[in-house]
Amino acid sequence: MLLKEMFSPIGAPNEADQDIDWLGDLKFFIDNDTDVLSKQFFPAIRKHKEHQGHPKAYQLYITPLESVCETYCKKFQVEGRNEKFSKDKLIELAKNIAEQQEHFMKKGDYSKKK
Repeated sequence: MLLKEMFSPIGAPNEADQDIDWLGDLKFFIDNDTDVLSKQFFPAIRKHKEHQGHPKAYQLYITPLESVCETYCKKFQVEGRNEKFSKDKLIELAKNIAEQQEHFMKKGDYSKKK
């Protein structure tokens, strides 16, 4: 079962009726798993904060994404990992995450409050 299916209304289209947004589901998993966030992504976010504004900051998220992707595929028995989560797709997701984090950093979400 996909994570998004848990929150879909009854009678929603089934897997055969729709294309699955695997990257979206992986991102949902990341955003909603405390261990993944604290152990995999917060260290990358801290490094990103040191290099805020750098055009290749997205590369900080590639290794955590690969690790989390492996965990996700094992946990939810996803077959065909390399097809669903190719290197190019993970890079695309890393760029999206970096862009999102840049926005949060500019807003001051990771600044210490006095």
